[in-house]
Amino acid sequence: MAYLSLYRKYRPDTWDKVIGQKYVVRTLINQIERKTVTHAYLFTGTRGTGKTTSAKIFARAINCLHPVDGSPCGKCEICRALRGEGSIDIIEMDAASNNGVEEIRDLRENVQYPPSVAKYKVYIIDEVHMLSASAFNALLKTLEEPPEHAVFILATTEVHKLPATILSRCMRFDFRLVPKAELTEHLEKILEAEGVPYEKGAPELIAEQGEGSVRDMLSLADMCLAYSPDRLTVSAVYDVLGTSEFGSLKTLAEALLAGDVSSVLCETERVYNRGKGFTVLNKELARFFRELVTVKNVPGYKGDFSEEEFSAIAALAKQYDNYRIARIMQILASAEGDLRYSTRPRITFEAILVKAAAMYTDASVEALVSRITALEKAIASGVVPSFKSVPEASSKPQVSADDIQKRITDFSGTGAETEVADVQIFEEKTATARDGKAEVFMGNLLTELRTQKRRILYNALNAQQNYSLRDGVFVVNASDASSYDMLTEENNLKALEDAARRLSAGTVSLKVVSDAVLEEKRVKHTAVDRAKLYDLLGGRLKEKK
Repeated sequence: MAYLSLYRKYRPDTWDKVIGQKYVVRTLINQIERKTVTHAYLFTGTRGTGKTTSAKIFARAINCLHPVDGSPCGKCEICRALRGEGSIDIIEMDAASNNGVEEIRDLRENVQYPPSVAKYKVYIIDEVHMLSASAFNALLKTLEEPPEHAVFILATTEVHKLPATILSRCMRFDFRLVPKAELTEHLEKILEAEGVPYEKGAPELIAEQGEGSVRDMLSLADMCLAYSPDRLTVSAVYDVLGTSEFGSLKTLAEALLAGDVSSVLCETERVYNRGKGFTVLNKELARFFRELVTVKNVPGYKGDFSEEEFSAIAALAKQYDNYRIARIMQILASAEGDLRYSTRPRITFEAILVKAAAMYTDASVEALVSRITALEKAIASGVVPSFKSVPEASSKPQVSADDIQKRITDFSGTGAETEVADVQIFEEKTATARDGKAEVFMGNLLTELRTQKRRILYNALNAQQNYSLRDGVFVVNASDASSYDMLTEENNLKALEDAARRLSAGTVSLKVVSDAVLEEKRVKHTAVDRAKLYDLLGGRLKEKK
């Protein structure tokens, strides 16, 4: 006999086996016992939370001759007739593959016929959001005025895609994610029923990776049991699921909070060499910081940590303020999309970690307060902190005021020549080799543009290699005329200036210049002046002759 997966083998057939959906189960049982069954139901929620399973139980229970606590008895002639997939009184329809108007028209024609043996003819339409607009319109009339013997149960994971006209005609039940504790208990019962010994902590790890879905958790459990069939151990779960042990997450968290980029990259390298996926690591690290901030702020909360782990995480939570922890957590949480679609996930992930660790990249008042608080704690504890300053710009001889005045005076002729002189002098005075501050600010500026989905402006700015940040002015020196025109276009320049002010809390202004464009202007003006001079002198020579 073919192997039956755990989620199919242990699929609930009565209400007492459904976990994590107490309010849904209680409401449906009340309707069954009081015989107040309505004509249309909508079951919505995340995958694997029991929508289709509950629909099947409900369909059999409302037809059962002797329901037990709202569940089908499984013994009466109706229950025996409805058992299995071939019943003509309980019709299951997959809207993902039957989403056209023709299928719904067939349903409308068949719904008029009464059930063969049961009291109700039940239509379970799974993934109902996949129906086309015309199919929804065809279904609407039937939902509005169905025959007395018909009951519709619509199931979907994307309720926002359903028309309001459909929603208003259904009794809606929202299936919630199943808590980790209930998932763990459920898996332990299944392992005991299967006769598989397990190491303490292994079911919790699988339940955590299930993320509230019973089906996902049991599918992961199947994988782990296939790898380690004789005994389910914690190490086997780590090997199969690629999850990280507490020690790795704690080491990374400590390095991030301390701003120790070197340790962050070294630990990331170690985890990478173990074959760890960066998307999974990012998710686990974000969850670790969520537990960290909860331990810090909720008295008595210990999560699922052992005593030793809890002591370590509580000590870590005391060292840092909420802002620093929450900032890192937010950066990690928002990076999931970038990692999912990145062609170079390692580079993307390491860049995310460096940004999270570098507190000086945040120019907000809250960040400054957090840094000062950390400094005060270090001094109060008698430890002299060793600060890693932002790299300074490479030194370059400064232009003196006398030299500037002399060069301005020497530049005679057209206004364009004076403009060239002014910008060149300004550049000589302010431009330096790009320092750490300029790099960081450019990175934050690009991130802001990407967040705003200004792709063309992002690409134009990202192509620039010559920029500096000195005396509160971020100067971008456009490499060519097209880039200069793009960056200085009215709306684009305003967007750049607004972003610069936001990122720096108003302390940094932005300016776009272009040596290439100004040189082009100078050459053109010089050529015009030479032509005028030639005409003038040439004319005088002719007159004199």
